[in-house]
Amino acid sequence: MSEIVAESVHPIFTKDPKEWMGLIHKFVQVTTEDNQSHKGYVYTVDPVSESIVLLKPSQANKIDFVNLSLKLLPGASIIDVTILEGDVDPQIMREFDRLFRPASSKSLSHAEINNRRLRLKQWLEKHRLPVCVSPDGQALIVAEALTILPPYCEDSCLSTNEIILSRIRTLIRDMPSDESLEL
Repeated sequence: MSEIVAESVHPIFTKDPKEWMGLIHKFVQVTTEDNQSHKGYVYTVDPVSESIVLLKPSQANKIDFVNLSLKLLPGASIIDVTILEGDVDPQIMREFDRLFRPASSKSLSHAEINNRRLRLKQWLEKHRLPVCVSPDGQALIVAEALTILPPYCEDSCLSTNEIILSRIRTLIRDMPSDESLEL
């Protein structure tokens, strides 16, 4: 009864998913069925379709995180993948983590945050919406169906009701600037 059962891979995979995941952040050369060679850093992979997303530097052998091109290589067209640089540079990992994320907003002072909360609360009340401040004083709660967290912009709304979420976001987007809003 001391049989060792070999770890098997699901039949949907033709290659071990761990091998595919091991390619992420590495500099590779991918040869496709049209005999083209694509070099770049592997951003992500899909082990099921065996597709690879490459980030190609704008200049050879120099990673420029402002002018990258993205290349999706469908698994059906990939013939060979060769790792050109086996070591993963920690700087590349940090930069990859920052890609495709919203730009961080400027830091707002406590007074500016409070002013935004007050302005938004009054704007919503002007539109006859029941709004109150949460017990901790940080969030605005609209009709017990939506919560608005600091910094009180359209992207800081939380709700499970998509209709309410959409309408409140539109209201926030249409809110006049500081100067034109009469409190």
